[in-house]
Amino acid sequence: MNTNAMALYETLYDLASQDAERELFGTSAQLAQEAFEHATEGTSAPTIWFEVPLSGPPRFDLHVAHGNTDLHRHAPFAPDAMDGHGGLLNWFASKPREGGGLALAYDVGDGRISAPAVHVNVNAAKAFDAEGFFAHVGRPEAAALYRDFASRIPQGWRIWYFGVHPGRPDTPVRIDCYVSKNLKRAYAAEPTKLEEDLQKVGFAVEGSTVRCVGAKVAASPFGLELQFDLLSDGALGQTVGISAQFPLMPASAARQLWEAGGEAAQLMEFAVDSRAADARWRRIPDTMFSTAVKNDNTWQALYCVPVFAKFRVRANKLLDTKIYLQAGAPNL
Repeated sequence: MNTNAMALYETLYDLASQDAERELFGTSAQLAQEAFEHATEGTSAPTIWFEVPLSGPPRFDLHVAHGNTDLHRHAPFAPDAMDGHGGLLNWFASKPREGGGLALAYDVGDGRISAPAVHVNVNAAKAFDAEGFFAHVGRPEAAALYRDFASRIPQGWRIWYFGVHPGRPDTPVRIDCYVSKNLKRAYAAEPTKLEEDLQKVGFAVEGSTVRCVGAKVAASPFGLELQFDLLSDGALGQTVGISAQFPLMPASAARQLWEAGGEAAQLMEFAVDSRAADARWRRIPDTMFSTAVKNDNTWQALYCVPVFAKFRVRANKLLDTKIYLQAGAPNL
C-alpha cells in the first residue's frame, strides 16, 4: 500500500465530504478507498476526480489520473499492478507524452471496482499512438474504429480523451471531444448546427432535447465537450454526454459561479427544471476548498473544485446531470 498517497486521499475525501457526505457522496467511502489503493500501487499521489450524480441515491464514482512524468519515475511496474494494467503503465511511461495522463475510473456507486475503465488524455498531443494504447488494453481491433471516428469529426472539434470500459456491455470505447470557442459560439447562435455535426459523426439525434441542452451549454461562458460511446460494430451508442467545462480556479472564485445568479447555478437550475437534477446541487459549494496543511516542516497545498457538469441525453430525454470534482495536491 502507498501509505502517503492513501493518507492524502483520505484527507482530500474528508475535506470534500465533511459537510455534504450524506447528501452527495452516500455510503461508499470504504469501497472508494479500496479502489484508490488498487489505482496507486507504486506511484505518488495522482489527481482525483469525484463523479457525483445530482439525482437518485447519493453515490459517487472515482477517477484516478496519473501523469506521464510520475509513472516514468516509478516504472517498471509488475504485470498485475493497478488491476492488471502493468504492461499499459510501462508502455505509457516508456517515453515522454504530451497532454494529460492515464486514468483509471471505478464504478464505486454501483459497487463494481474489479474492472476499471482506462482513459488516456490526448488533448495537447500532436500525435498519439492509439494502436499502442488499444493493444495494451486488449482491444487491438478498436484502433481502426477509433481512427474512423477521428476522421469524421468536424473542424473545430478535437479529441480530449479516449479509453475503454471493459466492465460494461459491448465494452465500448469512450471518446470525448472538445469544441473550439468559435464553433461553440456558432452552436449557441444556431443550435441546429450542433445537430448536423452530431449526425455527421454518426450520432442519431432524436427530437429537440440535444439542441436545447447543447444550446444551453454553448451559450454559457464555459467550455463545451461532447462524449460518445463507440460500439464494437463501429456504431455510436444511444447516449451523448454534453459537458460544461469549468475553469480550474481557487475555491473562493469557483464558489461565486455557484451562488444565486452565477453561471454554474443557472445551469443547475436548468437541470432541475428539466428533472435531471434535484436540489442537492446546492451542496456542491460545500465540497470546495483551496487550503494548505503542514506535513512535518513543509506546507502542502490541497484543493477540490468542480471542473465539469455533464448532461446525458438519450432518446430525446435528458437523463441526468453529474458533477465532476477535481481534487489534488499540486506541489507534491
